[in-house]
Amino acid sequence: MLLKSQDVSYCQLVRQFGNTSEIVSGVNYQGNLFVRGNSYPQQQRQIAITEMRRSYLDPEPAVACLLVEDGDIVTIWYEDRYITKIVENASDIVQHYNLAQLVEAMRSPQGVKIENRAQSFRLPYLRCFIGREAVDWMCANLSIERADAVALGQRLSNENWLRNLSDRQPFEDGELFYQFCMDL
Repeated sequence: MLLKSQDVSYCQLVRQFGNTSEIVSGVNYQGNLFVRGNSYPQQQRQIAITEMRRSYLDPEPAVACLLVEDGDIVTIWYEDRYITKIVENASDIVQHYNLAQLVEAMRSPQGVKIENRAQSFRLPYLRCFIGREAVDWMCANLSIERADAVALGQRLSNENWLRNLSDRQPFEDGELFYQFCMDL
């Protein structure tokens, strides 16, 4: 089915695999939820249509698909049986975000600025980042509010993905130094 972007509602969805859950981009169309597939420039629209048809016809049972035009991009959206719900509030994002994926993204070259730092007379802190910069990065890359980014940072701390180098709790949107536990 070929739709325009105004025909669907964009949303975030919770996908559940056993005990693991993650937040994924989605669309809601007439009460049905779909997850993002491949995107193509408008010039490759026919390729997208061919892929969508193949995706619909090949598997058993057939998978419902949408092709949504949004400006100069067309995106295939697939119905997904592992979707459990629409993310309705920030606590859902904080609770369901896949922390392993988040930490991998934050530690990547496009992630938070990780470097050796010094504080006046103290020994240098190795491979660390600043809490405020991590909050800035999460807000920009996850499209969440600062308070939600701080809550996500606290979850990272609570579940031993990062630690505050001054041993303070809780995670702060400030000038404190943090380090990912695998970088200790």
